[in-house]
Amino acid sequence: MTERVLGPSGSKRRKTRLLIITALLGTVFAVLFVTASTATLSGGSTFESGDGDLAPNTSTPPAAHDWNAPVEPIACPSTIPGAGTNCGLDLVKDQTDNSLGQGAKEDDPAPTVVSGQIPPSKDDLSRFYVNKERAGGNDYLYLAWERSNLLGSAHMDFEFNQDSTLSANGVTPVRTAGDLLIDFDFGGSGVPVLQKHTWITTGNAATACEASNTLPCWDKAVTLGSSAEAQVNSAPVTDTNPPGAPRTLDGNTKNGINSTFGEAGINLTASGIFSPGVCKHFGSAYLKSRSSGNSFSSELKDFIAPIAVNISNCGTLIVKKVTIPSPDPTDTSFSFTVNGANPPNTILPKTFGLKNGGSESTTVFAGTFSAAESVPTGWTLVAASTSCDNNSGTLSGSTISGISVGADEVVTCTFTNQLQRGAIKITKTSTKGNTPLAGATFEIKNSGGTVVGTPTSGADGTACVDNLPLGTYGVKETAAPTGYKIDDATSHSVSITQAGTCTTGVQATTSFTDTPLSEIEVKFTSLAGSGVTKASIVCANGGTVAAVSENGNADPALDDTDETFTSLTPGTYTCTVVVDP
Repeated sequence: MTERVLGPSGSKRRKTRLLIITALLGTVFAVLFVTASTATLSGGSTFESGDGDLAPNTSTPPAAHDWNAPVEPIACPSTIPGAGTNCGLDLVKDQTDNSLGQGAKEDDPAPTVVSGQIPPSKDDLSRFYVNKERAGGNDYLYLAWERSNLLGSAHMDFEFNQDSTLSANGVTPVRTAGDLLIDFDFGGSGVPVLQKHTWITTGNAATACEASNTLPCWDKAVTLGSSAEAQVNSAPVTDTNPPGAPRTLDGNTKNGINSTFGEAGINLTASGIFSPGVCKHFGSAYLKSRSSGNSFSSELKDFIAPIAVNISNCGTLIVKKVTIPSPDPTDTSFSFTVNGANPPNTILPKTFGLKNGGSESTTVFAGTFSAAESVPTGWTLVAASTSCDNNSGTLSGSTISGISVGADEVVTCTFTNQLQRGAIKITKTSTKGNTPLAGATFEIKNSGGTVVGTPTSGADGTACVDNLPLGTYGVKETAAPTGYKIDDATSHSVSITQAGTCTTGVQATTSFTDTPLSEIEVKFTSLAGSGVTKASIVCANGGTVAAVSENGNADPALDDTDETFTSLTPGTYTCTVVVDP
């Protein structure tokens, strides 16, 4: 039987069959070699990005994360096409599916977007995923793509943009220097090759550009090598991420590896994409396919529109200022100092001032930081309302220390200060008998000369104004009570150093005394029994009648033996008893 299958010994038929079997054995060996992967990147990665499936179950030791159990949440949109959290969806086998057409190439800043079903021989992309983590002092980026057609090669590009502003085509973002492009090239056997390009705007285009002779362009490819890993599925795998979950993604090893799923992991730190001492941030990502081969200049075809991402080796520390009351009537500027490891945070320590409602944003490499406030006179820090929104940091005095800021993290620390308010109490008395005087009016001015109060003394002889910021004020009497003259018209300097009100707490005090105006006491003999029924006493100063006392309105008044005239301007008076007819 064997001889009939292989042919006679030494025959051409036998030799041909032996060559075919040898070739097939070589193919099987290659497939086995591909699936023998550690499935995780070195340096601390916890994500299986190199095993060609979506379940965290094949690495040794087992990893905690894969696409069905990601580090960061994956939430695909319910409507296709659409952008979700770490997920982008596209139409498949649909006449309205858009693609990049009219000969669009990678270097086109705004490639043309057209509509029309993707040919069966080309990648019909269905979704892509993004994830990231910081572990072991390294930043990792994880990528995955899915397509509807089962093919034996894959030529994908993941583009990451710093600016989310849309380009002229209204779909893809504007490119800026430093944007990132990751090539995912798989030829049907072995392990996919990952390369990176950087968008450049300066330099020698002839030597620096990968495919173009004109700037701006993508620069020469750099193979990521051991800083990255990638794999496609060689057997069916399951995606449990909605919508449509669970979904089976086809794969086989018929005449090489045919796949509908591919994934990659990149150590951004080891690869130099995140350079020491240089903050980098990408806010948008999208996936596109090239028409054929692994040539960078191949025409672009299907793509999945950009999704928002937050990929960075730096975080943001925001210090925010709040005052009580708000708005701040004093418009005070509060001084702050942010400090932390330097290097790599060469901008630290950083000092700045903030007024109520203001904030200061500082981009920092991941680490631990402190923020200190210099509390101005007249203010107190409200500890219960001074904290960071990620619950890190400890408040001591007016400094929050131990503030933890991670890569991609935005941490806001709010400092709340309350304006200390005090009161000024004025006591008003008479020089005659030291009795309280009501009706005296005062003027209170702050250090800037603004009138902040005009109180009037009450029956107890006091006047009080509260809700005044701590500080120094000028207090003077502006109007004396009726029958009194102002003894001291100068301004009294009064300092409020502690909080209080007119009814409780500490009050800054000052006092004023007034002297009664001149008095004349006229004594006369009783007119009772004299036949006089009405009489008056008239006092005049220089011919001007200054005071009149009429006692004839009631008979008992004729029994008066004296009359007192008050509130007279100092001078010489002549007083006369006038008997009325």
